[in-house]
Amino acid sequence: MSMKKTFLKYVVPSVAAMWVYSLYTMADGIFVAKGVGEYALAAVNLSMPMINTIFAVSILFAIGTSTVTSIFLGKGDLKKAKETFTMNMGILFAT
Repeated sequence: MSMKKTFLKYVVPSVAAMWVYSLYTMADGIFVAKGVGEYALAAVNLSMPMINTIFAVSILFAIGTSTVTSIFLGKGDLKKAKETFTMNMGILFAT
């Protein structure tokens, strides 16, 4: 498979997920503003930076663990790969 096809294979779902997340946020804002009012919309807008931060940290751990685990699997070190994965899952469930 060419580099361009491989790149598009991974980029298109990522961009689509970002678009869906953005549309969800806009729809949420519309429903909250129409249904509950301006103060509720302000509360949603104030909470969004924290939600985005949690989302970003989750992605950070997921990508980092995938990379390190893949490196260990590539080296044939299954024990280290399992340890890395288990440690990451423990950290994610603990937080």
